[in-house]
Amino acid sequence: MKTTGIILVIVFTILSVIDIIGGISGTYQYEKTIQSYWSLADKASTIPQKEEYISKFVVALEESNLRGKYNEIFLKTPDNSFDLNLDALKTLQQRLKEIETMDVTSFEYQTAMQQITGQEQGEAENMLMVFSGVWWKENHILLWDWILAINIIIVALGLTTGIVLWALDDF
Repeated sequence: MKTTGIILVIVFTILSVIDIIGGISGTYQYEKTIQSYWSLADKASTIPQKEEYISKFVVALEESNLRGKYNEIFLKTPDNSFDLNLDALKTLQQRLKEIETMDVTSFEYQTAMQQITGQEQGEAENMLMVFSGVWWKENHILLWDWILAINIIIVALGLTTGIVLWALDDF
């Protein structure tokens, strides 16, 4: 029993390390290739700069080969569709292009800026979660959403079982 416990502890410790490395690597990869453009757009203080980074974000998403995918396996809805969320993002991109030509002292400009700021300050969170979720599902499925939760439970149970079997042999 002690040998079985030791083997389980070793195997599930290795799986934990693989999950952690995969999580760090996947997070870096997503942020480097896609998410950083949104973050830069959010930080930008001028419309031309915001529009430039949003355009790069759109291009990065379009080049990600995620068209036709959903942030779901079974319960697919329009809201968790990569394509429909990308279409919504493109309306923001178009709005930024329109704002660039407006008089900065006009009421129309001020209203448009409030809309853009509102979207960047949380209203776009669900859209961003869909992009991220689809990316994780397609690139690191064991670290995606509820599959990650199951993965963590299995690893925790395996480690616990291994430790108990290892310890039982000492009694």
